[in-house]
Amino acid sequence: MKKFNKTGPMRLRRVIGNLRTQRRIVAILAVAAGLLPASTAFAVPLDLTTTPPASGTINGAIYSTIDRQPTGTGVFQPFLTYQANGIEEGYNTSQGGNGQGFLDTKRVPQWSHDLTVGDLAKVTIGGKDYYQFELDANEKGNGNKDRLLSIDNIRIYTSGTDTANLVGDGANIDDLGKLRYAQNDLGSTANWVLIDASKKEGGKTSGSGSSDLVVYVPTDLFIGALDTDLLYFYTINGVNSRADAGFEEWSAKIATGVPDGGSTLLLLGSALTALGFLSGRRGVADQA
Repeated sequence: MKKFNKTGPMRLRRVIGNLRTQRRIVAILAVAAGLLPASTAFAVPLDLTTTPPASGTINGAIYSTIDRQPTGTGVFQPFLTYQANGIEEGYNTSQGGNGQGFLDTKRVPQWSHDLTVGDLAKVTIGGKDYYQFELDANEKGNGNKDRLLSIDNIRIYTSGTDTANLVGDGANIDDLGKLRYAQNDLGSTANWVLIDASKKEGGKTSGSGSSDLVVYVPTDLFIGALDTDLLYFYTINGVNSRADAGFEEWSAKIATGVPDGGSTLLLLGSALTALGFLSGRRGVADQA
């Protein structure tokens, strides 16, 4: 794994060089309630800080803003918690010690723990099934430049055996298992996503307690995976827009347990209806 070192000028220059040479144009898909976008702007990131709430696709997965409340830990039920200043990364596992896990993972095993494919519920958008993953970013408040955070890579793996120790803090993330979804190649942040952790419909919010991003990953990417297979969700944040505050949390829509009553889809409303209409088309950031 080409690991982003959080210290050291040589590694920092390497990251900056990588960003300059590997950036691709990613379209911003701004979806107004009940309307298809009138135009598409082009920029380096998939910018989800715009108003009205924005959505777009990267390699078949839908990335969209969301503002579901409350999402305190006990309600949100995260499977992955991680935190560091600047660049932060982690993957879910029940291993790695009591409290501190591998990389920047925290609160093991209660709020960073194993997850199986069979744990996940399916969400249907435009006739296509997805697995739903939701981020509660714990960044600073409205008016503070540190409210922004970049999601620089998400990579999802499945494995019939527990492979978390094969990766630990320094080995290749690909050793976690069969790669099912990748926002980027390892070491690349070409398809990065920018979110505003203070964004809230009709007001202001910051810190934990209000979700900020929802990612829908097509279930057909998991063909051949067993319900008993472990699912590893790896992510790295802060390469393009640094992490500055408390821990970030990811939760998943679970097939059993306390349902969210469909509130997530209601909040997205007609924006997802528009995305459902477009789901058969190639995503704005899809790779050839």
